[in-house]
Amino acid sequence: MFRHPIKEVNAEFVADDKCLESIRRTVRENCVAAGVSRKDVAAILLAMEEGATNIIRHAYLYEKGVIRLRIVVYRKLIVFSLIDSGRSFQPDGSGRIDLERLVELGRKGGLGFYMIQKIMDSVEYIAAAEFNELRMIKHIRPARGEGRPFLRRLMTLRVKFSLWTFFIVAVIISAAYYYVDNRTTRHLYGHLDDTVRALTKTIADQAAGYAINRRSDVEFDELIVSYVRSNPELELIVLTDTDGVIVAHSADIRNIRKPYEYPPEVRGARIDLPHQYSSEGQTLNYLMMPIRSGQVSLGLVHVVYSSAQMQERIAEARWRIAIFTFVLFVFGIVGIYFLSNYFVEPIVKITRRVRRFASGDLETELPLEGAEEFFEISRAFNEIMTRLSRDRKNIVAREKMAREIEVASQIQKTLLPRRLPEVPGMELDAFYRAAAIVGGDLYDVFDIGAGRFCLAVADVSGKGVPASLVMSMLRTVIQIDGLGATSARETLLKVNAYLHKNIPPGMFITVLLAIYDSNEQALRVVSAGHTPMLLYQAATGEVRAVNPAGMPLGMPSTLGPSFEQRLDELCLNLHEGDTILLFTDGITEAASREGQQYGLERLLKLFGDEMTRNRAAEISSVSKAIVSELDDFSGVVRPTDDLTFVIARIRRADEEGPGQRQEQADDSAELYTSGETPEPPTRSI
Repeated sequence: MFRHPIKEVNAEFVADDKCLESIRRTVRENCVAAGVSRKDVAAILLAMEEGATNIIRHAYLYEKGVIRLRIVVYRKLIVFSLIDSGRSFQPDGSGRIDLERLVELGRKGGLGFYMIQKIMDSVEYIAAAEFNELRMIKHIRPARGEGRPFLRRLMTLRVKFSLWTFFIVAVIISAAYYYVDNRTTRHLYGHLDDTVRALTKTIADQAAGYAINRRSDVEFDELIVSYVRSNPELELIVLTDTDGVIVAHSADIRNIRKPYEYPPEVRGARIDLPHQYSSEGQTLNYLMMPIRSGQVSLGLVHVVYSSAQMQERIAEARWRIAIFTFVLFVFGIVGIYFLSNYFVEPIVKITRRVRRFASGDLETELPLEGAEEFFEISRAFNEIMTRLSRDRKNIVAREKMAREIEVASQIQKTLLPRRLPEVPGMELDAFYRAAAIVGGDLYDVFDIGAGRFCLAVADVSGKGVPASLVMSMLRTVIQIDGLGATSARETLLKVNAYLHKNIPPGMFITVLLAIYDSNEQALRVVSAGHTPMLLYQAATGEVRAVNPAGMPLGMPSTLGPSFEQRLDELCLNLHEGDTILLFTDGITEAASREGQQYGLERLLKLFGDEMTRNRAAEISSVSKAIVSELDDFSGVVRPTDDLTFVIARIRRADEEGPGQRQEQADDSAELYTSGETPEPPTRSI
């Protein structure tokens, strides 16, 4: 599957919790050597520990065993294998673990396997005859540099909160400052223009009076010079007549009586509207206003003014505001940092509590303090921790109970016959499959002496541990009361007498019990409310349902006939090739995907067809055919009842003459009545 492994490590450890640290150390050393990142190493260690723990607790059930660890390192991935020889998590041997099944059973670390599949890139489980292998694959991601963890530690929640708050406040203050500064500056420049316009209007009015009174040039000059001196923003005032000749010039009196020359940038400028122009690197403002006397124009007033002084005052004000803002920012940063404690400290406490929880501390509670929201968070977190602590204890208890139930399942399986006895003249086979961990069905075949054998199939009402305990008790009672018995009816009466006193209230048992006499090839059958026994007659090829009357064991008989009065016994003479099938209702009540039950009619036809088809084959082939047919019928539907049956065929005798074979064929599977018993213990049909 992969090319050229770089390194392969094999190690063996005792299946014990004490060896988990050794497994972790081996895995860690090889992961670090392969260049796996620290984060992935921690995750791999968690997955490997979980896998090894499940093997110790569930595969070996804390018994002695060995865990073999195999680590194969490739260039871009690592393959980890945990190999054991204990019980399989996946009995059918499929590669993908059925997590839903494991979680539903609650006994084989389903949650742990779910976590392993989330951590590893690929998980595969292999169940073989002699070993089980949990194979996990993790791709190697190069470890990142160490600078990032430092930055991550530096950028704590408090620092991030302070920086973001400062950034937002700075943006708001800067935007407000820009808006106020721009608005104030435009207002000041507008105010300057209005002031100069008012001065210019005053000068024009006074100049008009001077012109009407024919004042001298010296008086005109004194007028405008006085305005320039009293108003520092005014750079130049020039009075011209209607012909554009200078009447007064504040800068140079020698320009009087000369034509006025407009600055190049303001030629054609509109009257009473300020204009800007540059002169010797300085920006100046220019304003013209007419000199009027009534409706008569007497000339123009030309005013040049500068905003340099105002710009200096604005710059100085801006500097003072900047210093003040900076001081506010400094105090704001400090205030924001301390304010962040109010909001962040409860979150920091919760974070510390979560870290303690990750380390296994579920007892320490968060203090219920702070704002209402933090109070509710702390209260909710404490409730979660309390529930987790309680659930963890419950999980431990359930895991212990699951282990005990699994041990009970193993014990129950030991109560079933490991090997069927050798019955003279009879070929036997049996099948058992529990629907749950422990079942309530029973089958047994055992020697009761004098060439007689007892065959029993039973179904205890209910499921789980109670049914399995009653089943164990029933098997013991049948084996005790069946020793030396000649009558199946008398045996079942003794069994009922004991169970009637000891079975828990509300529980009952259906039983089909038969005693086979190998000397006479005779079968005595009784049924305590059980499903019928199927009889295949080799001579005719017919299949019949044999079901003598009877009521379940352990049921009260306050009304109507008693258990003894209702119980009948049938006797059958069997010959070579005749076959009987004792089964529980798990076969006939097996459901398909559409919810349809398999039913007795299908079973009769299947049994007859298979017996006809497999006359010369071993009886086990018929068993396999029945199981295969039921599995195909049910499909993916989970069985709701145990599946149990015993099949027995009379062996063929040695080759004999045709007359004898014909006689036996005519008498094959004859039903007869035992005539010596005075009561109605036996009945002929």
